[in-house]
Amino acid sequence: MDKSRGQQLLTDAQKGRHEEFKSFVRLDVEPFAEQWDREQRLPESVIATLAKRGYLGCSLPREYDGQGWDTVTFGLLNEALGRGSSALTDVVTVQSMVSMVLLKWGTTEQKRKWLPPLAKGEMIGAFALTEPDAGSALQSLTTEFTPNSKGDCLLLNGHKKWISCAQFAEVFLVFGKLDQRPAACLVPRDTPGLHVEPISDLMGFRAAGLAQLHFQDVEVPSANLVGKPGFALSHVAPVGLHYGRISTACSALGLLRGCFEESIAYAGTRKIGDKTLGDMGMIRSLIARMGTDLEAGSLLCHNACRAEDGHLPEAFEKTLMAKYFTSRAAVRAASDAVQIRGASGCHASSPVSRYYRDAKIMEIIECTTQIHEDILGNIFVDQAGRFGK
Repeated sequence: MDKSRGQQLLTDAQKGRHEEFKSFVRLDVEPFAEQWDREQRLPESVIATLAKRGYLGCSLPREYDGQGWDTVTFGLLNEALGRGSSALTDVVTVQSMVSMVLLKWGTTEQKRKWLPPLAKGEMIGAFALTEPDAGSALQSLTTEFTPNSKGDCLLLNGHKKWISCAQFAEVFLVFGKLDQRPAACLVPRDTPGLHVEPISDLMGFRAAGLAQLHFQDVEVPSANLVGKPGFALSHVAPVGLHYGRISTACSALGLLRGCFEESIAYAGTRKIGDKTLGDMGMIRSLIARMGTDLEAGSLLCHNACRAEDGHLPEAFEKTLMAKYFTSRAAVRAASDAVQIRGASGCHASSPVSRYYRDAKIMEIIECTTQIHEDILGNIFVDQAGRFGK
């Protein structure tokens, strides 16, 4: 949100942390992002650095060894990371999704057991919701929990797919059905019967460690159930998805900023005869749209984060709008950034090539653009109905 009016809305502490985040990304992320993308993996060292800096537990209270940062600071972290590597940002996204679900719906014992290692990065979590035949259609889940005769254990069977960070996660928050009621349960990676199958050759987010999960008679304690059966999709999952949308909206903003900064730098130095590329009206048009989207997206993300910090009822709506706008704007900006660079933008050595592939994923994760349009459209129509009374 720097270099815009959004920066004026930040406190001195938030500005200072944002500078720290950007410095970390500039020195420890951007020089290696292309290599991570090419090798389709994140090195353990960079995840360890995220943990050491407290970024993996940034939103958790200090009583659970978190940083206790506000949502605006959380957004600034995701924006800075999104400028460098969408795949690395995905680790922060998923960690926050699992952690914030446990903070809201976990039992006292679950919080004591799981939150400190998640906050300190001693344990990476994964949000296991999507199935091969049930993407955004959450009610179509077929993964099943079956209680044993004593009721102290659950037998888990089913499949999950497209699960971020699953290749290196130590615990999975798994969603399924228990007696035909939606349920969520924590499943440690080393539980017998759980098989993790890596997914490679994705279009974008190639280093985010996606995998399929296969559960065959996996036995987990009933005490690992998070929230009451019947409320997993209506109450438990929405908490994680909400934080996932905040993170993704701000990460998409960071990607958009990367496209803008790369484009103006190239347009200002690339010579066409005795003029620069930036002297051409058609290039200025692309950059004008990109810069305006960046400013609008910055304010949308900031407003969503502030609404969450204020526990305002419109936080859900504002977060949806921020994620909807920035993900779509990132796709436009990435396409235009490649167009501005021409052939060099199509090569892997150019960050805009990676931005182009990563940006499209932003329109799919944490519910698709079309799902956002349906929900937001319904919200706006209801508002019109209330205003008319």
